[in-house]
Amino acid sequence: MLRKLTSMRTFLRHSATGQYFQSLDSWTVDREEAHDFGLIARAMRFARKIGLPSLELIIDVDDPKQVRETPFEVFWRRAAHARH
Repeated sequence: MLRKLTSMRTFLRHSATGQYFQSLDSWTVDREEAHDFGLIARAMRFARKIGLPSLELIIDVDDPKQVRETPFEVFWRRAAHARH
């Protein structure tokens, strides 16, 4: 049986404002206008680099019921713990 491939998009959202990262100078409330980091690791590296508190990692797949919202610090701690 063939499994349907899902597409995944990866965003950063500021939890206090609900706005998604669009560019260094711009944030948006519209996910469709936000920057898609593609890879989780790429979004994590960028979030660490800019050091903005209260970021959430948003993983969006084909099924809107499966959108995942995780505070960046929680995601980073889980990833670090899994490596040890």
